[in-house]
Amino acid sequence: MKYILLLAACLFTFNLFAQERPFYGRVIDKDTRKGISFCIVKVKDRNEGVYTDENGRFLFSANADSARTFIFYCLGYAKLELQAADFKNDTLLVSLHREFSSLKEVVISDKDGKSKSAWIGKKKAKHIGDCYQKYGEEDAAFLKADKTKNGFLKEVYIYITSEGIPDSKFRVHIYTKDSATNLPAEELTDSNLIVHATKGNEWVKADLSDKWIHVNDGVFVSVEWISGHGNNDKGMQSVKNTEVDAHNGQVLGLTRNTWKKSGIKYMYHRDAFDTKWRFNYSPLLCPMIYAKYAWYKN
Repeated sequence: MKYILLLAACLFTFNLFAQERPFYGRVIDKDTRKGISFCIVKVKDRNEGVYTDENGRFLFSANADSARTFIFYCLGYAKLELQAADFKNDTLLVSLHREFSSLKEVVISDKDGKSKSAWIGKKKAKHIGDCYQKYGEEDAAFLKADKTKNGFLKEVYIYITSEGIPDSKFRVHIYTKDSATNLPAEELTDSNLIVHATKGNEWVKADLSDKWIHVNDGVFVSVEWISGHGNNDKGMQSVKNTEVDAHNGQVLGLTRNTWKKSGIKYMYHRDAFDTKWRFNYSPLLCPMIYAKYAWYKN
């Protein structure tokens, strides 16, 4: 009897391993046939996924029985769903269509008024803490603006520390704020905005001058960790804080939260490949993010 039980246990273990299989391929632009960098490939209805590399290639493992449908999406492209059955032994080639923004082009000439600049967020911030996150996670801070000014976002500045891998790339998003929940809402960036630090302990600039994003009374600016160790559980050990051993990639700097002065009132976090936002950080700390916008006085 014990041999039968042992055999059954071995077969059960084998089946568990047999369920795991690799999914690999390349995501390209349908028109240019070039690889789409940092496109998201995820299992539908599950927080499992991976980013393509800079050439559009991807590789990760998932449960073959439960991973039935995959979703491919990236800023500036229409989402695409494919069945797991489409993944054969050969590399799968996925083509995405460009999805152009429905917003009309904004043209402002000198006769419309005199251009002025203003800042939102905490420009002169002292680095006193670190935000350790993992591959695929996203953090957003709301930068409050003067709604009486006709403002358009020009530049965003994000402080990246020397911890982790400071020169690994991250994606910047701009969102509106939901008036009912205060959560990040509509995506205002319509294409990939990828930046990185060099050695760390520095402000990284993202140029949005050609996006014509209206600031209104403020916007959410977010940082999405798109590179690091990828689709595995390997974590990095913090040099400064030995208790931290689960982050992978760049580390966002934190500063003291002075809401009235900085305008940063809401800070939220989204887990990797998830769609839900939740409140993050201590009320005493806030991300080191600020922005410059232009407004026009008639």
